[in-house]
Formats: sequence, C-alpha cells, structure tokens
Amino acid sequence: MSIDQFESFTHSTEKISHKVFYAGEGPAIIVIHELPGMVKECIAFAERLISEGFTVYMPLLFGQPGKFNVAGNLYRVCISWEFNLLAKRQSSPIVTWLRDLCRAIHSEKGGKGVGAIGMCLTGGFAIPLMVEPSLMAPVLSQPSLPLLFGQKAMAASEEELAIAKKRAEEEQITIKAYRFSKDPIVSAKRMKAYKDYFGEHFDYKELDSSHQKKFGKGCHSVFTLDFVHEPGHPTLDAYNDLVAYFNQQLK
Repeated sequence: MSIDQFESFTHSTEKISHKVFYAGEGPAIIVIHELPGMVKECIAFAERLISEGFTVYMPLLFGQPGKFNVAGNLYRVCISWEFNLLAKRQSSPIVTWLRDLCRAIHSEKGGKGVGAIGMCLTGGFAIPLMVEPSLMAPVLSQPSLPLLFGQKAMAASEEELAIAKKRAEEEQITIKAYRFSKDPIVSAKRMKAYKDYFGEHFDYKELDSSHQKKFGKGCHSVFTLDFVHEPGHPTLDAYNDLVAYFNQQLK
C-alpha cells in the first residue's frame, strides 16, 4: 500500500491548514509523523494499524510524503510559528489544530473516541491533546520536545498537564509511552518526570537498545525507522502492546 492509495482532505482552522491522509475502517487513530517526515516507514506503520481494524489519519505537518529529509524539515519547523521547539511547559500552536482535527474526526465517525500517537518531535503532543474530550487513547513515543531546559522538561502547559491528569484519574485513561533504553535524544529522566506526574495512569515501556542489530545505542524511532518485525523483538512486542491498548480504549 502506497500513499497514493490513501484518500486525503485538507483540514483548516482559523490560522492553520494541513493535508490529512487517511485509510482503513474502524475506530480512528491519528498518527503524527516524526522530524524526518512522513517517510515510508511511517506509512508502513499506518498500514499495520489499518490491518488491525483501525482507520488511520496521518496529517502532513511538513515535508513530502515518502521523503526522508531531516535537515530540510528541521529548517521548516524552526522558522514556523506552529512549533515551539525550545519552550518549557508550553505546547505548540499546531496542537490546537490537532485538537480540532480530533474533534472533527470523532464527530464524523462517532464511537468511543479517537486515538493519537506522536513520535520524536511530536512525541509529547498526546498530553496537551487530552484537553480535547474525544481523545481517549493518548500515546507518547520517544517525546523529544522541548530541546532545551533540562532532561525532565515536558512540552505542555501547566493547565494542559492538569487537565490531562484530571481526565486520566476521573475517566481511568491510561497514557501509553515508549522509548529505547539508550535513546540519545530522549532521556530516561524525562520519562520519569511524566511517570511522577501521572503516576499509575502513565504506562511507560522501555525497550532494550541492545537488541537493535543495525542502530545499536543510537536507536530512536520505536515504531518506524528502527522497527524490526521479528518474533520476540522488543519493537514488535511494543507494537503488539500498542495494538492491545488501542483495542481496549477504542473498540
């Protein structure tokens, strides 16, 4: 399945407009791509979720579908007001657009709610997205923002964190999170900060980096670039755990 087999539409708010690719049947999951872009590995991840019985929506936030371009995309993000790369305890304006997308998708499809997984640059977006009541399955994968202000900093405002925590406690929503043990970009201290804040409602899975044949200690992308589809491999175990979580929360 290629990106050409996905349908698409443009979702716009007052200030932001982006193309959204979608395919599949069943409950909705928003897959928010990483800094390298909507690369073929990201599309393959979406295809796996579609095969599990979900409708996957992939907003194109920067770059071109299928094209790997870290340097070019980083430049685009750095000059864009839609992203706050360095802000401590502050989410990005693009999160407001994503909340509106959640709302629109849930209004159209109905059901229990919407799932969302952010990765790398977008990895922490699921927390501020919980301000939107329709988001019922928030997932953080290797959340890299903010880039400064210490390894424990979280990319969400105090108000957003408080709302997310209240929803997690009152609605018994588990927040899922994944990271490689030797991730060079995302520290274990950041994941501990999330765990300390959300307590029992934050389910963090740390994958042993030593299992990565190709990337070793430099592995970062759990479900896309560094994913290995082999029985017993930590990334496949994490994927199966993720699917079980989506099934529980959305079906």
